[in-house]
Amino acid sequence: MQLHRARLVACIAVLIGLVAESRGGDSSMPTFVPWKVLNPGDEPLKTDLVLYWIPGSRDEIRRSPLLTSRPLAIYSTQCVGMQLIRPDDEETIEKLGAPEHLPVAILAAYDGAVIARVESGGGSLRLGDVEKMVRDTIIAREADADRLLDDAKEKVEGGDRDAAIVLYRRVCAQRCLLPRKARDAQKALARLEK
Repeated sequence: MQLHRARLVACIAVLIGLVAESRGGDSSMPTFVPWKVLNPGDEPLKTDLVLYWIPGSRDEIRRSPLLTSRPLAIYSTQCVGMQLIRPDDEETIEKLGAPEHLPVAILAAYDGAVIARVESGGGSLRLGDVEKMVRDTIIAREADADRLLDDAKEKVEGGDRDAAIVLYRRVCAQRCLLPRKARDAQKALARLEK
């Protein structure tokens, strides 16, 4: 339920941004990123990717450009969870292996494995670096899905139907993050499972 609410908030934020653009680029209406605060004892978001933001102070939470990043708001609609960790939540910060000097942004997979991180330079995070980290990871996932689709096609042509099904299912599992690739894999699976 909370994931659906986060997606709805993200969609609304993106729509507000698009309306502002259609009015001649009026940027007076900011796009808000649907950050969900992870309180001690709460379960982290279970999305394909999770972007953890650990600010250096409570003041940073109020003034950071990570709050109004249009690319991050769009990524949140593609199953990239936006999780805010309070700077005083030492247990969660330690679990994520964050450095002593905050702020930091950490991108993790569904299972919690850390994929990449952006550490502060001069006491603050550079928004462009955080957006690039997420964008590069999604691009890498797309390239990996393309390789899996190609490998599965070769397996089918080579007569190894079972191996192809396994590869197609791996792509299908990323349907929220990579919907087009997952649709292609689903179509191929449907042909194989006839």
